Amino acid sequence: MSSIIFLLFFPSYLGILSQIIRRQTFDHRLLALGLLIFAVDQAKMAVLDLKNIKSAKEKIKDIRLQYFYYIVISTIALELIGFYIASVQLGWGIILVLVSQVGFNFFANIRLQPTESTIIQEKPFSEKIAVLIADIVALILIGFWMNAIARLTIVLTLWTMAIAYGCIKYFLSLQEKNQKLS
Repeated sequence: MSSIIFLLFFPSYLGILSQIIRRQTFDHRLLALGLLIFAVDQAKMAVLDLKNIKSAKEKIKDIRLQYFYYIVISTIALELIGFYIASVQLGWGIILVLVSQVGFNFFANIRLQPTESTIIQEKPFSEKIAVLIADIVALILIGFWMNAIARLTIVLTLWTMAIAYGCIKYFLSLQEKNQKLS
């Protein structure tokens, strides 16, 4: 399963990499590099989500798992289309990828923890609002970038947002691990 997902994403990696190599402007290359890193992360997340769904379905029967499965599959499909479009037209591809993220973060109302006693955990909207706002801000910024408005500033802002998100995600996972050890 995981190798199939990575094989589906791999050609888009090459296409985005070509955006880094053949484009002249620094902001375009930097934006494409960020998207390439994001594409690799999204492939990893797709594999993890599908494994978690499979594992959860082996342990419990719950209609929410099927709904979540459809959300994950739809997100993966839109992401793939977006990453492939980004190989040719970076801005529009990123927009489609971000729309897939907005959709996932809006419609996914559960979090799967197949190794926990409570396998399905509700994900309240209040937990999702910050990520949804960040996704929407990123969409607006990409629109500005596509219209040649402060391109380098936009790209640097997006990188800052991505790094901040990665740090928050990392520190939250550390905090969660420490709580489990306590």
